[in-house]
Amino acid sequence: MIVQRGFRRPPSLQEDRLRTAPAGHFFDVITNGQGVMYPYGYRVPPRDRWAIIYYIRALQLSRRASIEDLPEADQKKLQGRTR
Repeated sequence: MIVQRGFRRPPSLQEDRLRTAPAGHFFDVITNGQGVMYPYGYRVPPRDRWAIIYYIRALQLSRRASIEDLPEADQKKLQGRTR
């Protein structure tokens, strides 16, 4: 939506530089803004900023996850559903 309103496309959270960025980078960007992103430190409490960062990390991990990354019991459950 933001691109349709004339803003630049934001970077993908799957880019290597963002996948390997420390959590503090995201905290700083949410707090102080960066580029055209406005600062949200005054609107988003620190606890919620950390929750957002954990969600970002979960999304990043899920894109590269494989069934072998799961515990064996969960692997068997999933394999049983595909047969």
